[in-house]
Formats: sequence, structure tokens, C-alpha cells
Amino acid sequence: MATEDPTDANDATAPDALRTAPGLFLISAAVLALQVLQTRILSVQMWHHHSYMVVTMTLLGFAAAGSLVTVMPRLARGDVAGKLAWAGSLFALSTLGGYLILGATADQAAQMTAEGKYLSLSLFYSYLLIPYFFGGLVVTIALSTAKRVSLLYFFNLIGSAVGAWMFIAFIAPLGGERLLVACAALGPLAAVSFLRSAPRSPVPVSRGAGVAAIATLALCAVSFLKAREWFPVNVASSKAMTYTLAEIEGSQHVGQRWTPMCRLDLVKLPDVEGRPGEINIYQDGDAITVMHSDASFGALRATAPLALNQLAYEPQKLLVERGAAPPQALAIGIGGGIDLRFAMEQGAESVLGIEINSETVQLVGEEWADFNGDVYHKPGVEVRVGEGRSALRRLDRTFDVIELSGTDTYTAGNAGAYVLSESYLYTYEALVEYFEHLDPERGTLGMIRLGYDPPRENLRLFAIALTALRDEFGIERPSQHAAVIFEEVTLPEGGPGAGETIRFAGNVFSRQPFSPEALERFAMAEVNPDWRLAYLPGVESDPNDPFARLAAAIDAGTEEAFYADYPWDVRPVNDDAPFFFNFHHWSALFAEPESDSGSWHALTGGPIGLRIMATLLVQTSLLVALLVILPLVLLRREGLKAPNAGRHLAYFLGLGAGFMFLEISTIQRLVLYLGHPTYSLTVVLACFLTFAGLGSLVAGRLGAAPARAMAVVATLLCIGIGALAFGLQPILEATLYLELPARIAVVVAVLAPLNFLMGMPFPLGLQRLKGLAPRLVPWAMGVNGGASVVASILCIVIAMEAGFRTVTLLAMLAYGLGTILQVTGPLSQSRAER
Repeated sequence: MATEDPTDANDATAPDALRTAPGLFLISAAVLALQVLQTRILSVQMWHHHSYMVVTMTLLGFAAAGSLVTVMPRLARGDVAGKLAWAGSLFALSTLGGYLILGATADQAAQMTAEGKYLSLSLFYSYLLIPYFFGGLVVTIALSTAKRVSLLYFFNLIGSAVGAWMFIAFIAPLGGERLLVACAALGPLAAVSFLRSAPRSPVPVSRGAGVAAIATLALCAVSFLKAREWFPVNVASSKAMTYTLAEIEGSQHVGQRWTPMCRLDLVKLPDVEGRPGEINIYQDGDAITVMHSDASFGALRATAPLALNQLAYEPQKLLVERGAAPPQALAIGIGGGIDLRFAMEQGAESVLGIEINSETVQLVGEEWADFNGDVYHKPGVEVRVGEGRSALRRLDRTFDVIELSGTDTYTAGNAGAYVLSESYLYTYEALVEYFEHLDPERGTLGMIRLGYDPPRENLRLFAIALTALRDEFGIERPSQHAAVIFEEVTLPEGGPGAGETIRFAGNVFSRQPFSPEALERFAMAEVNPDWRLAYLPGVESDPNDPFARLAAAIDAGTEEAFYADYPWDVRPVNDDAPFFFNFHHWSALFAEPESDSGSWHALTGGPIGLRIMATLLVQTSLLVALLVILPLVLLRREGLKAPNAGRHLAYFLGLGAGFMFLEISTIQRLVLYLGHPTYSLTVVLACFLTFAGLGSLVAGRLGAAPARAMAVVATLLCIGIGALAFGLQPILEATLYLELPARIAVVVAVLAPLNFLMGMPFPLGLQRLKGLAPRLVPWAMGVNGGASVVASILCIVIAMEAGFRTVTLLAMLAYGLGTILQVTGPLSQSRAER
């Protein structure tokens, strides 16, 4: 039998593992739910970029807790139940206290973002790490004091899986404020559970912990009732919603809805000349979609007879004039319904609208239907809920017009903690799918994007469309199949980005070259003083104009020379690395600010994503060294004197990095298949954690020969990861026609065997290490936690450069090399292996 870890508790006050499990389950669920909720709150109170720090803060808090238990082993001795209870109550208090501070300082943090003070920003709200520290303290002490580690590890993982679903189930009925308090309340509930597992004769620590738990639970109960008053999630002052309410007299906040995707706020603008003003629907306080009444839309068109939304219909109107049937249209991302209105106004026979947010459909299609003239149910209109591409793939029909009018937001998706502004609506494969669903003889694709000066975002879209037309549809001169028109809008004084000019770009693409008459229609756009032609086939332009140069290069097949010479990265992106909005090279981190970099630009067009990634990578590496490695070096250095310490630590480092790499890459690769980032996050996390927990339970029964078991498990695991890297996509393509419940079942069937194996290496390795080098156990746990922290950021950096499949293969490499180093070489045998 393997020798026990020095931190194992044998005294009478140590709680039984099975009776500790319910409390560990509760705190694990609370931590995961709080982590996902935090991305939503930060996206509302500040900007979506802040949510990328959440997973790092979580992992860092856990790693710091593990380090503290290592250097202060008495925390895992004596009255363990009382200490677990204290940590549970402090988790709740620090959660509530942290958000009181956040509510008072969110605007200051948002200003730091605008000024590029990312290091100061991350230190500024590092107090949000504290709840995760106490949550990690519970997990570390519970696992350190248990002889049945695999059993508690199972409850830890299952609790985390439930936490992911807890967010989905309760964010809409409770709202962000009350769900925050509910997450905190699980801390004292766990504390009560821990105390019930203690011996019947309580010691002073337990008695004090009991009083603290009851008091904290009472505080949470009152806070739940007062949540919206005490913990309001206010929109940042730099966002459009705040400006509208403050500066537009008569504007009223008329509704709010929390959803797993974002928070929806409805602001009604004042009536004008007896007609109802439109209603702005804000997503996390920005990213506006507008809901018009019939009268307000008519007034809008009377004052602005030309709109970028109608460009794709101009060639269709020519065909109708010649006797063709009215067009059938598809609008992706319909929001308040304005694209449905444009389709009907432009003469569409029918229009299918796809909207990703079911709550938006409920608001516009049901609750506010009387206001907007029931736009979702007008004759010829059909509305479906779903992610644009996922829904499109299940449509066995073509359209004459497909329209995407700026279909994305600057909100944080639930995978936002793991990914950096990825979008599957603008990848190479996406454009191919749009063209495949267009009528090959008359179909037009209309897309509206931002048109920075000099161009970058829209230029990338232009490159993707023309390359897809050439390479997938055999079009020799795709330059004849595109038109781009700019519209410039000056932001009003007193609001966000006051006085700055935003340039929107209307793009029209077609599988057939535009007729001379259609080109004349596009050329007429210049009668609008705010419009100008950016690109039109056959129209002479500045030879240095990037659109004309790129179009000619794609025709000639020499576009790589253009990309290499252009100062921004506008190469086409694909589904494996869907970072459409990252058009900066890494060298931009050290470049001077751009000439057009105002406050609005800094939050949209600057290299903010790269700066946050670089800052996080440096900061987390330093904090891991400070909070994990340094304490171990100073106080537990003797562990490094164990034979073959480097091999052992490499194994646990590989486990931490490999698990995180595989988890994040899998979440990302399933977004399209499951139709929504929320579904991908919750299904993948629940599957990973549940079946890894089951694997941990089984690993506890393989203690007779852990080295041999580790080798077998690692071999099977590497085979499984390799199969996942190359075999997942064909499975997804073959089963995409299934309904969502069936697709979830497919995901579980594919991932479950692999996840089951993933739960085994850590408890097997820990058990073996206890027999070979027990003094090295604290180091192993610290290295594992630190590797997870750094890997959570590093995997995104790698994916941006090489794609998520590469990240998956690196996970295989991490598991494989770590295990080889652990089970080979001149390692002494433990009694369990003799």
C-alpha cells in the first residue's frame, strides 16, 4: 500500500469523506456559476474585454489557495470541518463585498481600459480573485485531508458541472443581481454541511464557524431581497444606453431582461410630432438594435430615403421590372426587426428572419408586438430562433437576397472567458455557405460592417468573399462580383466618442457579375452627401486604394504579396481560427497610437484584444511565480530534493496544461454544431466534469499498480485526443440535420469516453507520488494549478496564430510527454508497485 501524504488527517476531528462531499459539491457549483455570471456582469458594468480575465482569476485563486495550504499545513489538520466552514462563509462575504466595490468603481476601471492601462486595471480589480481563493481553499483542504481522494474529486467535478447549468437555469428568472447573491449563499450552506460532518463534540473553531455560517446565511437572505438595490449592475457611463438616458430628454427605460447571452435593456425615445418614438434594445448597455413602429419607420425612410440595408435589393428590383418574380430574402440577426421591414419595403415576396436570442424574439414578437405593428408576424414574414450559420445549414433552399446588417455585438458570450471576439459569421466557410444558399443566377449577399480609415475589418470581409468566389465557385474575375459603399456618421456631442466619425461599409456580393444597370444603381449612391463609392467594378479609382489593389491581386492570384505589404492583417480567417476582428499584428503592441484613435475607436478598432492577452499572459505568469512557486521555494524546498523531482513535476504540469487546452478548444469547436456559445459551454463543461469525475472514482480502484495504469490510461487518452482532433468535424457534418437534443446526445457520446479517461491521470499520479516522494506532493499540486492558469491564456494566443485544432494536438502532446517522463527512467518503486 502507498504511504500517506503528510497532510492526511488522522485525528478525531477530521470529517468523513462521504459526509464532506455535499459541502464540497455546493461550493464547487457556486464557484463555477459565479465564474460564468461574472463574465456577464463585467460585460455590462464595463466592457466585454474585461470578461477575458475571469477564468484566469478563478484558476489563480485556486492555485494561491493550494500554495497556502502547502506552506501552512496546519490548515489541513485539527478541526478541519470548522476550517472548511469558515472558508465557505468567507467565500460568500468576499463575493458580496467584492461586488459592492465593483459597483462603486466600475467607471474608473472602464476609463483605465480606454487609456490602455491594462496592468493597472488587472491589479485594480484583483479583489474579485478573493472569492475564488476561499473556494479553492475549501477544495484544497477537503482533498488534502481525505484518504478517499477520488470520491471527493468526483463530487468536486460533478458540483462544477451542475454550476454551469445553474447559471443557464436561473439567470433569466433571478437576474444577475439575485443570482450573484444565490451563488454567494451556497457558501454558508456548504459551511453548515461541513459542520454536520464534524464530530459531535464541537471544538472552538467549529463553534465559531457555526455562528458565522448562520449569520452569513441570514445576510444572504436579506441581500437576496435587496439585491437590485444593494448590488445594482449599472451600465458603464461610456456606453450608448447611459448617454441616451442622460442626454435625450424624454427617453425612458421601459424594460430589462437578463439572458444567458447578454442583458437586454429597452429604452423608448420620446414621441415626435404625435408618432411614437422608436425603442432602442441595448445588449449589455451597447450594441443597439432598433424596434420601430410602422409610423416611426415611415418617418425614418422619409428623411433618409437611401440606406445601406437596401443595397442588396437594387439588382433584384431591376429583375422584377423585367418580369422576374419578387425576391425571397433571408435576414440573419434581425433584432428589432428593421431588416424585415427593409425586405418588405424593397418588394420581397417573403423573408425568413433568424435571431440567435430567444428573449429578443419574445420581446419583439410577443410583448411589444402591438407597438411595432407585429413586425415578426406580418404577411410573408417567418422568424426562427437559432445561430445564423447553424440554422442556415439546415435549410434546403436558396434565396435571392441574404442580408447581415452588422450581425454581431461587443457583448461577452459565455465562452467569452475563453475566447477573444471570435465570430463564425464572417469566416471563409461562412461566406461559402452564404453563396451556396444564394440563387446562382440572381442571388445577392448584403453585409454591413465597420469601414475604418484606412480599411481593415471590411477589407478582410472583402478578401474572404472574393477568395471564396474564386476558389470554391471557379470565378476567374471575382473583382466583377463585388461593390462597397461607405456611409459616414458623426457621433453627437455629449455622448460616447462625441464628434468622432464612424464609417459603415455596405457590401454587396454576387455569384454573377453585376449588370451595367446594377452598377449604375450603385453609382447613384453618391447623390447622398454622407455616402461615397469605395469599390465598384469598372469605375476608376486611386491606384493606391486598398480595395482596388486587393481585388486586382485576388484576380491575379497574387494576394499574398498584398497581405504581406498591408499594415494590418486582413487575410481570410477560417472556422479553426475564427478571429475575424483581430486585424492587428503582434507588433501593434509596441506601435504608436493610430491617428484615428478616439475613445470609441479605442474600444473597437485598437489592438485591445492583443494588449489584454499579452498583459494577462505576463501578469498571470508573474502571479503564479509569486503566489505558487515562490512560497514553495521558500518553505517547501525540501520536496525538490526527492529523486527525479523534475520528471514528476513535468507530469503534473502536462496534466494542467493538457486539460485546459482540450477543454477550451472543444468548447470552441462545438459552437457551430450546438448552435450557440451558451450551449457549447454548458454541454462541454458538464460532460468534461461529470465523466472526468466518474473516471476519478474508477482511478481510486486502480491503486495496485499505478505506474502501469498511468501508462495505459495515457496511451488511450492520446489516441482519443488525436481522433478528436481529426475525426470530430466529419461526425458533426454527418449529424447536423438532427434536432438539438439529439445533437447534444451525439456530443456526449463522442466526449464521454475521452472525458472519463481524463479524470484518471491526476488521482493516479498523486497516489503514485505519495508512495515515491510524499514531500513532493505540494509541489505537484502547485505546478498543476499554475500550469492551468497560464494555459488558459496561452491556448488563446496559440489559437489566434495556429487554430484550435493545433491547441487540441498540443493537449495530446502535453499528456503524452508528461506521462512518458513520469513512468520511465530510474524511478524508485513504491511498496504499492513491488
